[in-house]
Amino acid sequence: MASLRTLKFLRQFHQKIMQNQKLPCVLINSFEEPYCVNEDHVADLKKRLNFVTMQEFLENKTHFGPKIQAIYIWGGKPVIDKELLQSLPTLKIIVNSGAGLDHLDLNLIASFGVKLANTPHAVTNSTADMGMALLLASARRILEGNEVATSPDTKSFSINWMGQEVTGSTLGIIGMGKIGYKIAQRAKAFEMKILYHNRNRRKVEEEQAVGAYYCAKLDELLQQSDFVLLITPLTPQTYKMIGKRELGLMKPTATLINIGRGQLVDQDALVEALQTGIIKAAGLDVTYPEPLPRNFAESSSKYHLSEVLIAISTKETFYFSPQIMQDQGLPYVLINSFEEPYCVNEDHVADLKKQFNLVTMQEFLENKTHFSQKIQAIYIWGGKPVIDKELLTSLPTLKIIVNSGAGLDHLDLNLIASFGVKLANTPHAVTNSTADMGMALLLATARRILEGIEVATSPDTKYFSLNWMGQDVTGSTLGIIGMGNIGYKVAQRAKAFEMKILYHNRNRRKVEEEQAVGAHYCEKLDELLQQSDFVMLVLSLTPQTHKLIGKRELGLMKPTAILINIGRGQLVDQDALVEALQTGIIKAAGLDVTYPEPLPRSHPLLKLKNVILTPHIGSATHQSRRLMMENMVESLLAALSGLSIPNEVNLK
Repeated sequence: MASLRTLKFLRQFHQKIMQNQKLPCVLINSFEEPYCVNEDHVADLKKRLNFVTMQEFLENKTHFGPKIQAIYIWGGKPVIDKELLQSLPTLKIIVNSGAGLDHLDLNLIASFGVKLANTPHAVTNSTADMGMALLLASARRILEGNEVATSPDTKSFSINWMGQEVTGSTLGIIGMGKIGYKIAQRAKAFEMKILYHNRNRRKVEEEQAVGAYYCAKLDELLQQSDFVLLITPLTPQTYKMIGKRELGLMKPTATLINIGRGQLVDQDALVEALQTGIIKAAGLDVTYPEPLPRNFAESSSKYHLSEVLIAISTKETFYFSPQIMQDQGLPYVLINSFEEPYCVNEDHVADLKKQFNLVTMQEFLENKTHFSQKIQAIYIWGGKPVIDKELLTSLPTLKIIVNSGAGLDHLDLNLIASFGVKLANTPHAVTNSTADMGMALLLATARRILEGIEVATSPDTKYFSLNWMGQDVTGSTLGIIGMGNIGYKVAQRAKAFEMKILYHNRNRRKVEEEQAVGAHYCEKLDELLQQSDFVMLVLSLTPQTHKLIGKRELGLMKPTAILINIGRGQLVDQDALVEALQTGIIKAAGLDVTYPEPLPRSHPLLKLKNVILTPHIGSATHQSRRLMMENMVESLLAALSGLSIPNEVNLK
């Protein structure tokens, strides 16, 4: 897109200056890495322009000096200085890729009577998408999750892995220009409260359209925000505008996102803030210099970009000693364990113990005679304890099973019903966090976040390629398979990215619901697969949906398409997926779920560069998990009191 804007300027210039059949001479930096014109653009450019590289110019200034009438800056090169401008007496225009102009001396250029043009509109959507990608990736700990999911040492996934809630949180945007406003539009779809600080206040109707509140003082924004996002130009006034004092004003749970310029932040102060827990994390698309010195990490301890993206402050870990509680007035509830990997969330234990006698599976198995007649409820967290006929037979007074999350594929509903036991789950508690995770994986795969971190942190990196490419999200087509509560929340978020939304579902949504998010119903799955740039699985696992996406379905998808799965691993034929990813049948995949979990450490999915894997953390935020616990307790108490049960599952 940036090249198209540049071409527009050059076409206008070309039409006015061409006096004969010769192509105008344009100075570029190089055709070779690291600072070269994009190779995909060269053929189009050469049809209209006669390119001269800096090396050719320097080797023959006398010949080229009077001929060059334009300079084409790509990725900040060639460098514009007084010596260069003096040697180009017929120079009329400099065209610059991107919106930033901090690498150019505007007064110097003006003193030579040379025009300057840039491409601010071309980068607006893609940069806003990148800001949201980093925000979601840092909040949901995508990098750390991928490391856990792919590590050769991983034997189990902790069910108490926690990220940060995005939905309903507060975003502070510093710099509310075109890109900042696009970010606000996207953030609104995540129900975020939006604060902004800008040199000039936006019009009231613009603020109201995105629900943004103006902070005349930067300190006010910093103190209130859960996420602070920098998207302001670099000027003498904004240089190191975020320093030790400003970082100290931020919440200890806050995350800093920088998609502006590296010099907006005092990096030494940022390192200290991340190391000491002054702020929680940072997601940086820009640093100073770029790349950072490869010894920067050694001199500044933990300052690797991979750790910065997901730099989580440490928290003291503690364990509860399981014991048989003596309070005979509290109902007895069976849980799996107090210890990892399949334990009740440690943050919830104190609250649960106020209302229940918690009995672990180990305690129960060691003393069935004592506990069998007492246990009236089972509290399933992360799929444990396993419910089977033997367990149900041994609990004659069991009234209810409460299950965390929305999925029920690990439970035999007919078996539970046959014992006359009630069942409740927590579908509403996980809706927003799972939808956020879907968008996090979509953006991370499209913008190649993990590959980018690898390049940014590699000891072998000497420069960043100007021609690193991701995939556009804004304006692309998203196919959602499973348009329940979570699928619809995904659609609401995707609409803010101006995505065309297709969906396939067992039942069609109401027309007004479709219109609200701009969704189009595909009665046939094949139609959705053939048209979508992103295919997201958000449906339940049933006998009918088992391996719904197999070799045939993957073959129908575009070779540029990306598959996102936040449903269940068994929705996809993983062998067929591996083949599709290895052979280019589809471009990439973002998987929060697999089968089994974790995958065997030799599984080929763990080795593929075009796959992001996370350890089933769709609902893994403190807020969602607490709401799940509260919903489960509410259902449990209602059942034991003989009241109507919230979130009861119909077992008929």
